[in-house]
Amino acid sequence: MAKVSAVVKSQAQIQSLVALLYLPGSLSSVRLSRAVSNCLPGASRISSSLRLIFKALFFLVLILNVRAIPGGWHWRLFWPVTKIRLQYLIARMHSLWALSGTRGKARRQGMEMRMEKWLESITPVGAHPFEFETRYKSWVTLDESDFNMHMSNSSYPKVLDCARMKAAMELFPQFLRVGGIIPLASTHFHFIRELPVFAKYELRLSIGAWDEKWFYVVGRFVTKNKVPKGKHSSKSAPHAATEGTTPAITTLFHAPITDNSDTTSDTNTPFPATETATNGLPSAAAADQARKFDAAVASRLESDLSGVEDGYTLHTVCVSRVCFKLGRITVPPAVLMATNGVSVHPWELSNQEVVAANSSAQRYSPSNPPPTWTSESQALFSKSKGGSPRKLRDFYKGEWRSVAAAADANTHPWWDRTVGVGGIVDGKRKERLDVCRNLVGGLDGVREIC
Repeated sequence: MAKVSAVVKSQAQIQSLVALLYLPGSLSSVRLSRAVSNCLPGASRISSSLRLIFKALFFLVLILNVRAIPGGWHWRLFWPVTKIRLQYLIARMHSLWALSGTRGKARRQGMEMRMEKWLESITPVGAHPFEFETRYKSWVTLDESDFNMHMSNSSYPKVLDCARMKAAMELFPQFLRVGGIIPLASTHFHFIRELPVFAKYELRLSIGAWDEKWFYVVGRFVTKNKVPKGKHSSKSAPHAATEGTTPAITTLFHAPITDNSDTTSDTNTPFPATETATNGLPSAAAADQARKFDAAVASRLESDLSGVEDGYTLHTVCVSRVCFKLGRITVPPAVLMATNGVSVHPWELSNQEVVAANSSAQRYSPSNPPPTWTSESQALFSKSKGGSPRKLRDFYKGEWRSVAAAADANTHPWWDRTVGVGGIVDGKRKERLDVCRNLVGGLDGVREIC
């Protein structure tokens, strides 16, 4: 009888639970949980454990994919802008505190002088166009990885956007201050090695080349090599080339690439000539030549970093082509760099082949600015020297054309001379520019045949 009564009691509990489920108007979450607890005595403990597990899993997934949440990319992109604005507010508060004892015109002039000095402190005065570099540190999150647990090819442009914003804030603060924008025209990637998930890396951006309109930015994704315990890192030779190839020059902007094969070419053609068999397919010799060319390109890209810093591995090389706009007006890159303090070394301005170590001239720096910075650039934006943001904006919008037209026909404008145009480094700029133009021209040709 006891067993029968227990069965009848459990059936009654189940029937009462089913009856509650079919009464949506009178059922609440509290009553449902109480009914489940009465029917299943251990359900409350199981329910609390499941809630705890689900919460832990939720926050774990959120942390691992934090960059994929709405607004995450925008926050990373505009963080350099936010950081500069916060620094500006802090500097302004310090200036107000320091000038608390002054009033009226003296206080206003003191604030202007202090804020101009702060703005000049974040301007790259004396930076060399071919030595400037900005580094963006990050790590590969789970949402940026593909099914192979490597950084997805689609994630590289997102990181590059953030790095370019950081570089723009460091390189062109005067231009961005007056409302300039930097549109992106094209981006090219060369993937060499994969970046595994959770790996820390650096994206190093440098100036590749420029012309009257376009500005080319070269980026390198690199990781620091792990040194085994008990061993110390030592200077090592650049990565050896694949057997049968010997890169002639170890720089990204230098062509040609030669090999040790019997057939060599003295031309600077970026792609080797291919032989075609009678059936229309590439011959074995052409395939072997293409294989050697690809290996030489990879070797050159790998060895390119060894001259910069030892102990790092190159994963990806990218090239971005941008221009500079103020409204609908395109501003030449040389004008932008010169008005933001960028300049070649003093011995490179004189167009004389001298070595820096043997030159008595010091490198330009904020304490030793270029002559054009004090005579030309500051006269455009510094109020203490008759400039203003409006005057600088007008210069960007077209007054530079009248200055160039009034200059001597045999000399370059002051902004071109400042960044080395017509000097001893101009050949390096033109060589780099040819490589970047060939890169863009190849895709333009593909667009025409599609």
